[in-house]
Amino acid sequence: MTHRAALGTGLAVVMLAAAGTAGAAPPRVQIMVVGRTRTLLSARTVTLRAQRITIGGAGRCSVPSGTALAGLLDARLSLRVTDVAGCDPASMFVSRIGPNANGGQAGWEYKVDRSSPSYGAGDPGGRLRSGEQLLWFWCVSASACQRTLAVAPAAHIVAPGAPLAVRVVGYDDNGHAIAIAGATVQLGSVTAVTGPGGSVTVTAPARTGRYRLAAHGPGLVPSFPVQVTVT
Repeated sequence: MTHRAALGTGLAVVMLAAAGTAGAAPPRVQIMVVGRTRTLLSARTVTLRAQRITIGGAGRCSVPSGTALAGLLDARLSLRVTDVAGCDPASMFVSRIGPNANGGQAGWEYKVDRSSPSYGAGDPGGRLRSGEQLLWFWCVSASACQRTLAVAPAAHIVAPGAPLAVRVVGYDDNGHAIAIAGATVQLGSVTAVTGPGGSVTVTAPARTGRYRLAAHGPGLVPSFPVQVTVT
């Protein structure tokens, strides 16, 4: 899995990264955590501030700000992190979140926006930027994780009861997308299933307001929600 960073990056990387971000405000990103059978944390905003965590025999270790692991810690979920190199952030490895612990080829992975980074979750060289999306999800096979969905409406503002065209795509580990047929799209309480090309038209709710548009499908990681305003 990509967050299992190679060992040996050393303290020099940590020192350089710290120097490059000194005085910078910790980035704020949107995070979602999807477990083996259910979503453990719905989409919310977290601050990637520096943290400390207990790691096995290494004791209390520092997690650099701006990292995917810092975001997971700010989400306040129960987790276990291991590190075969003591407190080296570059080799910190998430082995359990909530009730789901890694086993065999299955386990925890993360993506920044649409793709899986080559950095470990605590590696300061992989600092995120404000506004990005951080997805932690249960990967069924380290050699090829299931695709993660994204939903794209034709418009973000619609009239009550108006039709809204929506397209759903699924991204692989490298951020390459394909259209997803058979995905369920939900806007408020309204649902519809995508056809060929990953497209479907849903009817906007009759009442004005802000609604969450999202998609899910069998064997796929659900999308981050997109806000649609009915007015």
